Amino acid sequence: MRASLLALLALAVSCPSANAQELTEQQMGPWKALQEQTALGASKDWAAMKRYLHPKARFWGSQLPSPVTMDAYEYFTKLFNDENEYVAGHLVPVSVVVVDDVAIINCYYHILTKNEDGSVEETVERLHNTWKKEGSQWQLLATYNTTASSPEVDDD
Repeated sequence: MRASLLALLALAVSCPSANAQELTEQQMGPWKALQEQTALGASKDWAAMKRYLHPKARFWGSQLPSPVTMDAYEYFTKLFNDENEYVAGHLVPVSVVVVDDVAIINCYYHILTKNEDGSVEETVERLHNTWKKEGSQWQLLATYNTTASSPEVDDD
């Protein structure tokens, strides 16, 4: 665990712009919006992050979907406000498809968090996001996120 923590921290610090693929200028718009939105969410800066959430946004994943009766922003902040302390994270794009004012992003989000007891936990999320450009701002319209399972490591 300590080795994976050090490796992820080194990757996050030394290569913050490392990508699995080269992104075009057109792809960089929604990709940068995703990077900024996840960074603001990680720091729990909900007010600043709200500009990245489309008013009609809906989220789906392991602990979701967001109820139709609840505002997506309210649900998002409620869901993620109780999470463990964020230590580091790194997004790795798999595909970024842009058609006119809509973008579909598939990526992995490697996250390190610290639990209440001080232990560090690594999680890898698969993100499938749909973004819509409103004026000059890319906004998250829909997401389906799941936790990627990893094989158990035998320490013997």
